[in-house]
Amino acid sequence: MFSFMRGPDFKRLPADEESESFIKERRESVDDIRAPPVSILSRPLLSFFLLLLLPVAALFGAKFGGSWVINADRLSIDHISNYSPLLEDIDITYSTVHFNGTLLHENMYRQSASPAVDEAWQALGVDYRAAIIPSHLASKSGLLESQVQVADQYGGGYPANVEGLHHLHCLNLLRQSLYFNFDYYKARGEGAFINSERILRLHVIDIGVLGQVWWNRDSPSAYPDFDTKHKCRNFEEVRKWAFEHQAPEEVRGDYLKAPRDGDVREVLP
Repeated sequence: MFSFMRGPDFKRLPADEESESFIKERRESVDDIRAPPVSILSRPLLSFFLLLLLPVAALFGAKFGGSWVINADRLSIDHISNYSPLLEDIDITYSTVHFNGTLLHENMYRQSASPAVDEAWQALGVDYRAAIIPSHLASKSGLLESQVQVADQYGGGYPANVEGLHHLHCLNLLRQSLYFNFDYYKARGEGAFINSERILRLHVIDIGVLGQVWWNRDSPSAYPDFDTKHKCRNFEEVRKWAFEHQAPEEVRGDYLKAPRDGDVREVLP
């Protein structure tokens, strides 16, 4: 039925005897091209070499393998943040923190003005002095040569604030100016009332979502659940770094390097 598929060189298959002769010839030709047998002495040597190599590889992996593991925390901070000189001294880590977002039960930071409340805020580092950034890290940190510098006789470097602590500083000033704290701090002339022209800007940005909970068993109602979990950096290590790198509390009049021509701006940024 498929005779039309036969090519012009189609030939009849050999008979049984011819087939046996054909197979025998093929076997002989295959045997001729096979690789020569492995020497009987090479197999023990190969086995000994492999047995010797395995413990050496295990020791090498145990000693150096840990340094090849990817540090996910460092990879994350390098990707989502600009360089900071803090990274030279501390390791930024992340942990899940369960936020206390209750509105009706005040924690210490939300209570009315008092010395105890002020002490709690001060412990966060809200009024730390500027840290001194070494000159060799200034450019990498985004600092310009035209910016304020410490005089060489006092070690040089650039005064700079940890931005996260500065945000807390602004938040504390905002707290002091709330209506129920206003009279207390105005009478003391502290914080937000040192300079009445100070402008406060608070940017709270979080891309998380808030679910809702039911409350009031007599008449169930939906209410946002602010007690959420957030992925946070190790704030305490950052605060310690800022504390340890503060500029001196008292400095001489020549502590800062004199500006060069063109470094002084006509208006505030």
